[in-house]
Amino acid sequence: MREQIQGWLDKLRQGTLQAADLQAALDQSPRQQLLYLQAASTGVDSAVLGMALVCDGQVHEGPQDPADWPYQTVLAAINDGWRVVKFPELALLLQEDQTYGLGCEFILEKLA
Repeated sequence: MREQIQGWLDKLRQGTLQAADLQAALDQSPRQQLLYLQAASTGVDSAVLGMALVCDGQVHEGPQDPADWPYQTVLAAINDGWRVVKFPELALLLQEDQTYGLGCEFILEKLA
């Protein structure tokens, strides 16, 4: 988005900005992407244990090899522009014998 706005500023300075340039932006609607990261603890700097990505209406589990995952920590995803929309449920951690799942789940979003 920043690049698109920079392009409009450049065109405005050059006197070549057209109404169609701005209309194209209005016609585009950003799509939400979701990133599910299961981490070893509730800390954003803890290691990622599992992941899934929802993009263009499809769920992608990611590469088989964890070394090939795009993020090794939640913090790395945040630094890449993902926003946390859900932190792990701390109440679930209080009863380990009754909790099922893989690690502490963070849900992040990005608009593309």
